[in-house]
Amino acid sequence: MRGQPERILVVIPSPIFGGAEAQTLQVARGLMAMGAEVAVMAEPLVLAAAKGAMGAALGAARPLPASLRAPDDLPTDAAIAWQGRALQPWLGPWRPDAALVCCPLPAEALGALTALTAAGIPSLAVAHLVRVDWVLAPLQRAALASIRADWAAVSEPSARRLEVLFGWPPHRVAAIPNGMPAMAPAAADRARLGLPEGIPLLAQVGRLDVRKGAQLAPAIGAAIAPGRVVLAGDGPLRAHLEQASGVLMLGQREDIPALLASVDAFLLASEHEGCPLSVLEAARAGCPILATRQALEAWPEAAEMARIILRDPDHIAAIFTDTLADAPATARRVARARQVAQAWDEAAMIRRTAFLLAAACA
Repeated sequence: MRGQPERILVVIPSPIFGGAEAQTLQVARGLMAMGAEVAVMAEPLVLAAAKGAMGAALGAARPLPASLRAPDDLPTDAAIAWQGRALQPWLGPWRPDAALVCCPLPAEALGALTALTAAGIPSLAVAHLVRVDWVLAPLQRAALASIRADWAAVSEPSARRLEVLFGWPPHRVAAIPNGMPAMAPAAADRARLGLPEGIPLLAQVGRLDVRKGAQLAPAIGAAIAPGRVVLAGDGPLRAHLEQASGVLMLGQREDIPALLASVDAFLLASEHEGCPLSVLEAARAGCPILATRQALEAWPEAAEMARIILRDPDHIAAIFTDTLADAPATARRVARARQVAQAWDEAAMIRRTAFLLAAACA
């Protein structure tokens, strides 16, 4: 196997900056710390978010703005070709030894991977969300067949589902479990965060969309009144949720550890997930976790570390109330969640990615 690639192109085809994008840049900073030179190709808005409100997520990486998102009205083959053309101007002036490609959805970077294959650049594609009910379109499957890349996913269940989706044999897709850096616990400070004192607060962190269950927030807020649901993030439901009573909107935040230390519980009512970093953040913060089984699928001991919820506002409200009332049981789950989260280590995630990138170059 050849050594670690020295110049790495990170491709992020997403239209917004969210958990998959943050995790990818987390790995990119780790690769730079190992001595690699890294450039990040992404939509201008994603690069701006990475450099701006979300903190210095790019680190010392070179930003390469590119229009990777094809217009919505383009057919599949034209959209794949559009994305491939967006990469090509950079592949000559900034010739990488390898590419790390973020795939928030499995088929989201087929154009980029096609262009990288044509240029002979070894690539590792990392899938974040893989649903059991997805089916590749014929043109997507044809594009996949022409791509030469290694694939990984952010959890074992996601890796196995990706193999089924792509029609591949078992264990062709590697798993790179998400990880968090070691950090001192944040202090609770509702006043600094602009949160009300003296009432229960249930926080959800992440994209404001139906998949994450953000549409449930107004009904949950009404059911836990005078408590509130606190939403940190952005997404298509933002305008609707800004008008709802019982909901506090914080927008995109970089002080998530302090937020989670300041609320009474963390909520993740997702319909589908891979390995959400927000669960690890809540566990590290000592914040009780309320989540669906789908959101916790990466953790076999999920019921020991969290309360399992249905995507139903009344059920979530009842579990939240019980979490506050049963302090001893909640403390046991919080302690177990913190113990589990410590094992999901950022350094291990970065080393695993570096190994797989080197293997892709072999």
